[in-house]
Amino acid sequence: MQGVVVVVVAGGGSTRWAARTGPGADKLAAPLGPGTVLQHLLRELSGHDVVIVGPGGVLERPTGGGPLAGFAAGLAASTAPVLVLLGGDQPFAASAVPRLLAALAADPDLDAVVGVDGDGRRQPLLSAHRRTSAQRVLDGLPAVAGQPLRELFRGRVGEVAVSGREALDVDVPQDLDRARSLLTDGDADADGDAEAGDPGPT
Repeated sequence: MQGVVVVVVAGGGSTRWAARTGPGADKLAAPLGPGTVLQHLLRELSGHDVVIVGPGGVLERPTGGGPLAGFAAGLAASTAPVLVLLGGDQPFAASAVPRLLAALAADPDLDAVVGVDGDGRRQPLLSAHRRTSAQRVLDGLPAVAGQPLRELFRGRVGEVAVSGREALDVDVPQDLDRARSLLTDGDADADGDAEAGDPGPT
């Protein structure tokens, strides 16, 4: 698809990570391969236009307002008609982006597409959105800070299968251990490779 920006939400407080590793610790800066968790994701997104929401990028308002506020900041920082939303703590999420975009492009009536993991759970930080639909949702909210991401999925939403590898987010040290093992295994996915499916509107 033409006119796509990837919004990487990277402004969280890493509270669960810091509780286990020490005050002030940042999970996005945890070592993974030759770089960090966030750097691995950004390398995999090479070739895409990316807006980072968090330190060093644009900031959500208010700071610490949550992922929906982060998405709103990314939307305001770009003019792209399509936005992909990823979490900065998902080092392997980039491989799902082409399937999300393909599913959105395949049905012009869809407002958004969301990844669904092997357990049938929606992964809102693996999703693609039409700007007009997302802006309409945000405009209808009294505020975005502290609001759940599910607000973005009020319209006609398609679903795309994502692998456990793609959905992995690094919240605690055990998650980082798994990410390191998956990195060592290359493209191997402990849960099996996900195949792109036809988007099912909900």
